[in-house]
Amino acid sequence: MQFTIQVSVKDDFGETTIEDIISLDKVPDNPDDIGLSLMESKSLLKSLQNLMVSHQAELYTKTHLNCPHCQKKRRIKGHYGIHYRTLFGIVPLSSLRVYNCDCKVIPAKTTSLLTDWIPDHNSPELQYIETKWASLMAYGLTSNLLKDILPVGTALNASTVRNHLHKVAKRQENDLEGKPEYISGCAYEWGNLPKPGKPITVGIDGGYVRNWYEKKTNFEVVAGKSFSKEKAPKRFGFVQKIDDHPRKKLMSMLSDQGMQNNQQITFLSDGADNLRDLQFMMYPESLHILDWFHVTMRFTVLNQFAKGMKKSDPKDGAMIFKDLESAKWYLWHGNVQESLEKIGECCDVCYDDELHYENRKKFYKHLSEMYTYIENNQPMIPNYGERYRYDEIISTAFVESTINEVVAKRMVKKQQMQWSHKGAHYLLQTRTAVLNGDLKNIFSGWYPGLKIEGQAEKQYIPDLNLAA
Repeated sequence: MQFTIQVSVKDDFGETTIEDIISLDKVPDNPDDIGLSLMESKSLLKSLQNLMVSHQAELYTKTHLNCPHCQKKRRIKGHYGIHYRTLFGIVPLSSLRVYNCDCKVIPAKTTSLLTDWIPDHNSPELQYIETKWASLMAYGLTSNLLKDILPVGTALNASTVRNHLHKVAKRQENDLEGKPEYISGCAYEWGNLPKPGKPITVGIDGGYVRNWYEKKTNFEVVAGKSFSKEKAPKRFGFVQKIDDHPRKKLMSMLSDQGMQNNQQITFLSDGADNLRDLQFMMYPESLHILDWFHVTMRFTVLNQFAKGMKKSDPKDGAMIFKDLESAKWYLWHGNVQESLEKIGECCDVCYDDELHYENRKKFYKHLSEMYTYIENNQPMIPNYGERYRYDEIISTAFVESTINEVVAKRMVKKQQMQWSHKGAHYLLQTRTAVLNGDLKNIFSGWYPGLKIEGQAEKQYIPDLNLAA
């Protein structure tokens, strides 16, 4: 049994041609060869794509041979070959180069007609699928999977997919040009705005990935999440060494969530200098809170030292352990000065050279750092107990899952994948766009004629009642 698939092509001039695409021989008695095989379907798609793109290119060349200004026929200089890469194969095309007409002053003497038509030789759909898949799994896996199920061509490899993803990420970065870093407008006019929605909570934290150039070192990537009870969460991420305008990224994300100038926003962070500088002076109606989760982690480390001191210096160790519990209790209730006094007393005890504790100097260093940490972040310390009783968020524990979702799952910390600063930064831009369900809208904005079906990724709305 033979199947022949033909295509009827009718151009804009009314001419119709019928061309054979593929012929398939099937044996009815063979149960293993029923219907189209994957190899046959790939061959069919590749042949059909070649035919369609070739006819479209031929028609475009024919209709654009004349000068667009005076309609005079332009002289032909020559032909050269280009390759248009699509999801359904690489299509070789012959591009016509013509001399520009003298009716208008143009710097270039010649023009390539197909280059004007398709300046990027990679189809938008190919870039979209490569970017989406590579944001969720390794570049090598993406290229292998595409080659398994689609006739993308044997030349596709991990480096090509990575380069295409970086190109998309750079274009995302360019879209931020001209966008504000701060709230604009006059505060007197905000009272006339409609009643804002529920407060928006923004949690920011840092994670670490292994450095490609300095194998034994890591560098920090910043990630975060914003959400409210009325809006689906949005994630963002960047490498601060590469990103010159992180505030634009954060402000753009909040604007996409429908933030108004008079809406309340709560920022939570671990108090690191770079994260504190990112959120301050950005939004006047914002509340800045030092994350209780990270405060508790620091006290846990200090308590471990105090337990060790109890063995060598029972009296002093017990005193410091008790003072640390008091300092933590004072902080929980927002009494920063009393907490600092207790930590200062611990520093005085630990400074004594007569102590027998072998890690005394290290313990003293951690106590001093804790004192400085609380002192520098004093304006960000609320009454945690009161906020907790009113079911208000006090911890960025939800951001820890975001760090795992945005960074660890793709950058594979367990396998110690190594990254350059730019490579990590660009991947974070596309990965957060995919997780937020925004990549489809981004490509639709760049390519209005692009047809992408499928629903956006489902959003996970976390529990707001989180405490350490």
